Amino acid sequence: MSEVVTRPSVSAVPAAASRRPGFLRRHWRGDYSLARSYWLHTVLLTSLTPALAIPLLARLTNDMPARYGMGGVLFIAAFSYLAWTWGVCGCWRSASRHVARGGRRWAELAVKFLILCGVISMATSTWRAAHSLREQFEIALGKQLGPPVVYQLRVDGKSVLLQGGMNDGAADGLARILDQHPSVRTVVLYSAGGWVREGKLVGEVIRRRGLATYVEQECSSSCTLAFLAGRDRAMDPRAHIGFHTLYTVGGDDRINKSFDRKLTFDTYGKLGLPREFIERIADTPASSSWYPELGQLLQAGVLTRLAPGGETAQLATIATSRDILEAEFKKGALFDIMARYHPKEFAHTIDLAWAQVQAHASDAQILAVGREQIGILSRRLLPIASDASLAEFQQLLLDQAVALRGISAAACTELIYPRSREDAAAGREAPQAVLPPEFANREQRMTQHLLRDADPVNAGRYTLAERTRVIRQALAPLTQDQLKLLSSPLRRQADPEATCEASIAYLRAVNQLPPQERRVALRVLYSRN
Repeated sequence: MSEVVTRPSVSAVPAAASRRPGFLRRHWRGDYSLARSYWLHTVLLTSLTPALAIPLLARLTNDMPARYGMGGVLFIAAFSYLAWTWGVCGCWRSASRHVARGGRRWAELAVKFLILCGVISMATSTWRAAHSLREQFEIALGKQLGPPVVYQLRVDGKSVLLQGGMNDGAADGLARILDQHPSVRTVVLYSAGGWVREGKLVGEVIRRRGLATYVEQECSSSCTLAFLAGRDRAMDPRAHIGFHTLYTVGGDDRINKSFDRKLTFDTYGKLGLPREFIERIADTPASSSWYPELGQLLQAGVLTRLAPGGETAQLATIATSRDILEAEFKKGALFDIMARYHPKEFAHTIDLAWAQVQAHASDAQILAVGREQIGILSRRLLPIASDASLAEFQQLLLDQAVALRGISAAACTELIYPRSREDAAAGREAPQAVLPPEFANREQRMTQHLLRDADPVNAGRYTLAERTRVIRQALAPLTQDQLKLLSSPLRRQADPEATCEASIAYLRAVNQLPPQERRVALRVLYSRN
């Protein structure tokens, strides 16, 4: 009788033996030893994931808009949270089975204690980072750091305004408008900043085309990266250029601090700024701004030249009607007072300025018309000014003359004996233009007082004898040579230094008269203007 040997069929093998759990599941169930679960799977793997992924992500998204990089950071953060959760849960289960495997109880307790501490630390750090995570999420959805970007081509076709944040796409928009208007030579920047990447890209557009940059109001933060790309760089004297350390949005501030400092030095160093200047930028926190003085900007090479202001046709672009121009003029305190107290003269001023607007003149040319009319009106009002305004005018004139004596004797003489229209047309610089800014502020205040309190009742009524007596008193301290010099226009023109000295001596002599006689002398002196 033969023996029949049978072999078990494949289907008879237990299913569990044919499908061994994978690595992820085995760790999750706690099948691995406690040492491997804790040190290799939990500590090492969950630490290496973000450490390796974030630098790789930075290289991949370096030339992409911020939202892509931020989306990648959030993905890595989410994956890291999941990996950490997987690691600690499996490690906890492995610790629970450690004694049954022959391990020590203290090892189980130690690991569980460390896991609990890690959970508390993770919860705390997540709570602290809630604002940062929310900001990162908003950026990943497309949020920008600054207001929307708008572009305005000035009516003269020579400049374009970029206003708003250094947002994604700002450089592309600028490139498009420059392609459409090749006559543009200057980019006017008005921005409080935005993305560092976009500031660099806007700068590249400006640099490739060899354009100038100009600031009429403010350019701060990453806007300065675009400004520094200008071939010729200038700013309105009333404008501000602000710097602070470049910074990373989101993340741990303690980790970002060293990276941000290095980024600041590398970025501004490549743009040619001195190390001492960059050091001040890096020391300024992102929550504030450092606005260097004009001299510092020139010395550091941020500006390539001084500018008087009003170089572009901003007013001519904004003022599409005479009414709009009038409203723009009234934004200045001096012209607003002129409009209220001397409406006819103000209307004439606006007529002249409107003619300049229609000719697409620059702001400087338009405002020069206004300043000229203010000057004409002021000289006409001096004879009927109040005693206080006359004394204020006299002291300002003396102080200006003394200040100009150390700068330019010709300018000092021109201040006392104003130039003619022909001289102005020849391009000679006004004396006030070379004086320190505080004199312009004093002059504006004095003119405001004059426009307000001028009244015909202030006009003095003095006999010829009274007028002659006070003038002789005022002239008494002057030498014969000084008297001859002041009475001769040809001599004044030939010797500006002596004329300046004689004029200062005369103004001081008037101020030294007794109060009542000084009041009469000022009235007589300026009633001749």
